[in-house]
Amino acid sequence: MVELLKIGIVFLIILLLTFKKVKLWISLFIGTVLLGFLFSLPVKTIFVQIFMSILDERTLLLIGSFMAILFFSTLLKETGRMKEILDGFRNILKDIRVVIALLPAIIGLMPIIGGALVSAPMVVAGSDELNLSPERRTFINYWFRHLWEYILPTYPALVLAATLVGVPVRDLAWINLPLTLIAIVGGILFGFWGISKSKRVLKLSGAPSAWRLIINLCPLLFALTLIVGFQVELVYAFGLTILGMVIFYQIGWPSLLKGFKESLNIELLLTVAAVMGFKKVLEFSQAIHIISAVLSSSGVPLWLITILVPLISGLITGMTVAPIGISFPILIPLFQNDPHFLNYMVLAFASGISGDLLSPFHLCLILTKDYFRADLRGVYRFLWIPTASIIGGALLITFFR
Repeated sequence: MVELLKIGIVFLIILLLTFKKVKLWISLFIGTVLLGFLFSLPVKTIFVQIFMSILDERTLLLIGSFMAILFFSTLLKETGRMKEILDGFRNILKDIRVVIALLPAIIGLMPIIGGALVSAPMVVAGSDELNLSPERRTFINYWFRHLWEYILPTYPALVLAATLVGVPVRDLAWINLPLTLIAIVGGILFGFWGISKSKRVLKLSGAPSAWRLIINLCPLLFALTLIVGFQVELVYAFGLTILGMVIFYQIGWPSLLKGFKESLNIELLLTVAAVMGFKKVLEFSQAIHIISAVLSSSGVPLWLITILVPLISGLITGMTVAPIGISFPILIPLFQNDPHFLNYMVLAFASGISGDLLSPFHLCLILTKDYFRADLRGVYRFLWIPTASIIGGALLITFFR
């Protein structure tokens, strides 16, 4: 019980620091050092374990993957391919409701920080035609922007979760697929309930043809084919894709250097390193095995623990990586010998993402709400039921799959 209390203190400190706007990697680093002290590890041992975790092959591949993904996303914008993809969809679709749902969904294919603000101006014309309230506009833009976090390997949270669980990203994505389907249905029902169909489309001069649209989607489709179809590591798949883009699009050095500079997210990389260090010290302390036994015999349903820990982490931090990095190292040992281990991890993942979606600190929610001048309470009236449906779907996967 003492070990559980110690972990609880560490967990609380990390969440409080994050709540106070301390950067996540700093909060995790402080929590890691505190964890070592509480479990009587020498200072030297704590830092050696952190250093070893950073040099671990899995950590290096993870950091390389994130850098490649962000660089790829930036090049897609720098070369104008992202804009052409958006214009192509807007030109082809015949129903404004589909257009304004698809635009943020397309932006959501890439993990652009604050990406909902990118699609918000594109949603304005369609939502004006449909006379949507600011709160409904906010929900549509925000919700459809985050459809793919459960299944696309372009999202750091999915890659981090798969790495911590020790399974290929494609396996976790495949199990998560029903969650994206639930998210799509929830978005349609609550975003467009009572909204009449409109046949008028947005007229764009010189809009790309369907063939041009397919060509512009090729880099992303190529990377995903390598990852899913040929089981290529993310860093190599996106590295090859970037190389192909440089050759076929004839991207010059100025654009490459600018793209690399804009995509170099040091804070995200430090967060990944801090997460892996926390996990390493937690494992080295041996406390997690005792805690697993205590929780298992505490009488609290494990499925409830699996929901609450990542959900609260996501609510307080407003980041998708945070609930995975904070809660997974604690939850994984509870289920490692369970035949439904992956199903429980899906429940934890869904709960973490749901907490993040509901968080008032989520950057996309803040930006979208401010852009449409919506009332946050009104946005939550649209948001909470679809989010609860995601957790409900994950519960069904856990117990009936």
